[in-house]
Amino acid sequence: MAEDAFWWVGDTFWWIGVYAVFLWSYDCWLESLLCIIWGSLRSLVLREKLPEKYGPWAVVTGSTAGIGKSYAERLAKKGFNIVLVSRSESKLISVAAEIEQKYAVETKWIAVDFTDGPEIYDYLRERLNSFDIGVLVNNVGVLPSLSSFDRNNESEILELVRVNILATTMLSRIVLPGMKARRRGAIVNIASGGGYFPIPYMSGYSASKSFVINFSLALNYELKGTGVECQVASPCITQTNLSARFNDIIPWYALVLTSDTMAKSGVYMIGKTTHTSGHWLHCLQILWWAFLPRSFTVSLIGFLFARRVDKSD
Repeated sequence: MAEDAFWWVGDTFWWIGVYAVFLWSYDCWLESLLCIIWGSLRSLVLREKLPEKYGPWAVVTGSTAGIGKSYAERLAKKGFNIVLVSRSESKLISVAAEIEQKYAVETKWIAVDFTDGPEIYDYLRERLNSFDIGVLVNNVGVLPSLSSFDRNNESEILELVRVNILATTMLSRIVLPGMKARRRGAIVNIASGGGYFPIPYMSGYSASKSFVINFSLALNYELKGTGVECQVASPCITQTNLSARFNDIIPWYALVLTSDTMAKSGVYMIGKTTHTSGHWLHCLQILWWAFLPRSFTVSLIGFLFARRVDKSD
């Protein structure tokens, strides 16, 4: 009799479980998957070409190596003229010539050091306003030495904020007026899978990437109806100059991609979803972490990184 009286308790917990699974699935992968499928079908039917949809020029920061260079090459292959923005003038000249020769597009370059702070943005605004920018890829980033936060020196902390946070914010602000006036354009912000949860001994870095993720998603909502989009790509470990120093502590189960593989998939995602890991293999890795309690994830990563910190101190 008592069991019959409380039959609704079991049903209630069952429906709570169904809702929880649906919510997890929708937030982690289902929404993005549906957008990618719809966007792919639309592109196929309308035969969309990215330069015609967004504009003829693509600006890529941190573009002389790694993900930035790969994005520049993939966008050039799509037919964009390319503006390379990075620190080393000699590398910019070399990469610009390489892209121009290989893909028969026009290239320009701007040498600027994003660690210099706010004073560089008037110069960048003056240079970039002369281009009909269709796509901006905010890729430039730094990764401080692996250490507890109190042992990161102040110059490293200021550099982190200026490059990982200020550059993305200010460049987005610089290109937005022109994009909104033309009612077309896309801002692509490169974050990191490390922005989804706290990373001990990389606390500032993971926090800066969390900023990029939340900034991008909020900005994309604000841009609804303007013809301009903001996408955030959050790849996991990718073979770059920044990640090379951690090769000896990358666990066997980590799915490490080349920068070209990530950029090829990432460029394909432009216009199809606002939030992507950049590649389906990294999506699987993020989903795997999402199955675990956050405290366990933080503790495991902290344990792996602590060994490296102990060696270097």
